[in-house]
Amino acid sequence: ALPILIYSLSHVSISYKDLNKVEHFYIKILGLKKIHEFKNKNITYGIFLYAGNNTFLEFFYSKKKVINKNSNLRHICFTTKNILKIKKKLSKFFKGIKIIRGKTDCVAQFFVKDFENNIIEFHQYDNKSIQYQYIK
Repeated sequence: ALPILIYSLSHVSISYKDLNKVEHFYIKILGLKKIHEFKNKNITYGIFLYAGNNTFLEFFYSKKKVINKNSNLRHICFTTKNILKIKKKLSKFFKGIKIIRGKTDCVAQFFVKDFENNIIEFHQYDNKSIQYQYIK
């Protein structure tokens, strides 16, 4: 097998229309930390958020409804150590959250949409998950 040349995933860059919605979901609800604002003449056009473990999210303002119609981005996934706790917190904003197991990788997971309509997945790896042997 070839050696893995990538150290880790750095960040995912996402377009937004309403910065308040982004900050409410990712900072106030999920607890990510804003570490940088991209500004032009004192006008914020983007933010960089720390998601833990050397992982970041980057958001940039766009007026367009569809940013990139050719994009293959399906969703963003966060790993959590307590999926029940994050489900409880998000249940205040989203009804009917159900934790399921992946059909083939058996990971505990659930999906919601953030306030900008992006699909967000939450995972918890445990000894039933195929990935567990690689991350423990």
